[in-house]
Amino acid sequence: MNAKKLATGLILLISFFIILFLIFMPIYGEGRNGLAFSDDFFNSLAKGSSNYMDDMRKLAQPLVGTPFGVEIKMASPREAEKTEILYSQAGAQVEVAGQVLKINGDLGKVLLKSVDDAEAMFHNQGEKVQAQYNYAGQEVLKNWWASFNKVDAALKHQKKFKEAKVVSEVQKRALEPGYNFYGIIPKSVGENAAMLVFMLVFYVIYTLWYGYGIFELCEGFGMGHEKAAHKEEV
Repeated sequence: MNAKKLATGLILLISFFIILFLIFMPIYGEGRNGLAFSDDFFNSLAKGSSNYMDDMRKLAQPLVGTPFGVEIKMASPREAEKTEILYSQAGAQVEVAGQVLKINGDLGKVLLKSVDDAEAMFHNQGEKVQAQYNYAGQEVLKNWWASFNKVDAALKHQKKFKEAKVVSEVQKRALEPGYNFYGIIPKSVGENAAMLVFMLVFYVIYTLWYGYGIFELCEGFGMGHEKAAHKEEV
């Protein structure tokens, strides 16, 4: 037994769990605990560097005037009806039969319309999108995303790989950020560098804190030590 190491280990572990208790307390603004606060903080930083809407608009613009015709099957008749509204407002001609949509239109205009909706949601303007389609903005982006999955496959089947690639890019870099970052306030890394460094350093120290507490506790109980073997001289 090593009383000094045992005391050090107990102090480290007790203080570790006290801080852990405080992390889970809802004392970090708006009733959030420490984990929710850090999650929101890093999401805000990520959002500040994830706005590719202008790039996607530039990517889609050359396809204005490019006709496309596809037949896609949605997950349900209700989803098909809601998706039909999106393409119709983008200027396409759409026929609905149960879960199946037959779409003919201008691919560039459809893509630009989806980017406009994604950008509005990215900037937390859900009411604007909902007013346009008469259902929730996040569901609008979800239907755009699901239909683009199928449009992408249909265009590839038609060997229109260039057009399919643009559809996939808009899906990943416009619709997904618009959906995932809706409701989050963006923050720049430069303006929040001090908090970022503090949280990263704290994470490393806090992880080592627990490890050293266990190590010192084991040392205090004498675990891990073996008596040195002495050779007898002949």
